[in-house]
Amino acid sequence: MLVLLQLFERVNKNDKYIKNKLFIAEGRRGRGSLRGGGRRFSMPARRESGGEPRSMDAAIRRPSLAALADRGTWGSPWEFLLSCVGLSVGIGNVWRFPYLAYQNGGGAFLIPYLVMLVLAGKPMYFLELAVGQFSGVGPLALWNCCPLAKGVGCAMITVSLIVCIYYNVIMSYTVFYMVSSFAPEVPWSKCDPEWADLETCYVRGEPQLSNLTLLNRTSYSENITRETASLQYWEKYVLKLSDGIEHLGPIKWDLALCLLFSWVIVVLCLVKGIKTSGKVVYFAATFPYVILFTLLVTGLLQEGAWSGVVYFIYPDWEKLLDIQVWQAAAGQMFFSLSVSMGGLIMYSSYNDFRNNVYRDALVVSVMDTITSIISGIVTFSILGAMAHDLEVPISQVVKEGPGLAFIAYPEALLRLPAPQLWSVLFFLMLFILGLDSEFALLENVLTSLSDEFPFLRQHKLSFCVVTAIICYCVGLTCVTYGGNYVLTLMDVYGGGMAVLFIAIAESISLVWIYGLKNLCRDMRFMLGFQPSFYWRITWAFFAPVILGVIFVYSLIVYKPLRYENYDYPDWADALGWALAGVSTLQIPFWAVVIVCRKKSDSLYRKFVEAKKPTKDWGPSDPRIKEQWLELVETLEKCEVKYHNGSIVVSPEVEACLRQPL
Repeated sequence: MLVLLQLFERVNKNDKYIKNKLFIAEGRRGRGSLRGGGRRFSMPARRESGGEPRSMDAAIRRPSLAALADRGTWGSPWEFLLSCVGLSVGIGNVWRFPYLAYQNGGGAFLIPYLVMLVLAGKPMYFLELAVGQFSGVGPLALWNCCPLAKGVGCAMITVSLIVCIYYNVIMSYTVFYMVSSFAPEVPWSKCDPEWADLETCYVRGEPQLSNLTLLNRTSYSENITRETASLQYWEKYVLKLSDGIEHLGPIKWDLALCLLFSWVIVVLCLVKGIKTSGKVVYFAATFPYVILFTLLVTGLLQEGAWSGVVYFIYPDWEKLLDIQVWQAAAGQMFFSLSVSMGGLIMYSSYNDFRNNVYRDALVVSVMDTITSIISGIVTFSILGAMAHDLEVPISQVVKEGPGLAFIAYPEALLRLPAPQLWSVLFFLMLFILGLDSEFALLENVLTSLSDEFPFLRQHKLSFCVVTAIICYCVGLTCVTYGGNYVLTLMDVYGGGMAVLFIAIAESISLVWIYGLKNLCRDMRFMLGFQPSFYWRITWAFFAPVILGVIFVYSLIVYKPLRYENYDYPDWADALGWALAGVSTLQIPFWAVVIVCRKKSDSLYRKFVEAKKPTKDWGPSDPRIKEQWLELVETLEKCEVKYHNGSIVVSPEVEACLRQPL
């Protein structure tokens, strides 16, 4: 973590941005220049009224502060980088990644995850940061570049809202555990008769005693399935888990209060938008690594831990042929990086136009992957130790599901000296990780709707509070006795399959409808260099094709949802599909609406018109947008040729670009 941050600081200080910029002032000739492929083009500088010629570069380097005042900007590049780290490196790495890896065979999940990261995750991450920074608007207004795909932005906002609801429920669990850890003895360190099944409850290091008369003595472990106290505490006390989603039962009010506390903290941190959340992330994005590395060392020192690590790293080759493993890996990769949910677009829209977002994308995606792997090693080392103590295979040590983190990690904390202290610090870490992601999810909704309806900016606090109240009320269904079944339903359908479909639609809309050559032109204008062949080929081919194949095949081999050994009823599966449809169906719905609103004579002409960028598309700063429009006009006039999105530099083009407009 520190090495990467120091590298970022060094690059930031030594970044000679003027050398890489698209337009470079040439004072003697009064021209700006377009560089590429080893050649250098000149373009006429604009002459301000009553003044000397001013290069396009000068306009880019002096963005209009008035134009950005209403939305706000990051206080420094560090705030943006750490906010992206906080968004991507969140509870999804510590909570979701380990349980999906455990559910899908350990190493058999890790390989598809890394493949999907290289071919789709990193490219989509960079693409979202770049288009967000270029346009300076949220994921709704972004689609002025391609009105036909406006539904993609609406779907992103809907998914963010759904994930925002159940993410805070997970944060409420961490608050519950953190408060419980202030007791003289952590509750899961013993089998309390109030909630434990004394015949099956097991505490490491304690002899297994039973008040029974035994005529023929047999082994305890061969006759009774033992469960750790941490598992029974989670299911029987924290959740009071019912038999199924059809038995929701009453609201568990201690969890409801923890959920309310979580929402209050989120709202307070977002009172002034990124001006407050940007300061919080200095602590929130760095503190979790201290705790995580402590648990890593502790876990690896336990007896039996390395068998768990081997299980995590070594793949079950047969499971690699299971398309559902690939679908789960793709869903987790997007969930972890927060791609296709709009948060990255929203965060980068607050950037300075010339910020080196390419560097930020590489740093954050690498840190996210490293954090996921570290979290996996921590979890599986503890599972290995638990399997050793319980004398069972690792695959049977706990029930697979979203509660894995609240079983394995508390068990790990018992193995540390002063477990109360470490438990408080660990669950504080989990809460902070969730807080980082929750900032982005909620701010994404607020920013996007404020971009679409500017009057909401004048009522930011009221808008934020009302949204939080609505989310809290819906989230109460997840803190009932059957609430964990509801949470799993929302996670699988609302935050898994839906995000995968949105990612496919997003990549097709940006790369194939708006156009790869236009994307490369815009990035070159903003960053001073064009994306390499790797980025272009993954954007245009690998990402949409691979994601499309996984999505379609996962529908073909679809199996109804299960929670551990519980099969969801048909009506619950239907409800899950309806939840996914709330977001995904907005894409075709708004496409039809946009096409029908066009006034052309034929349906084909309406479709063509719906694909064209609106007059509002472009950099949000008026002066920068003016220079960008001049570039677009000049490139069209000179009939610049492209090859795979890269500008072809020929003597004829160079001569044309040197002529005055």
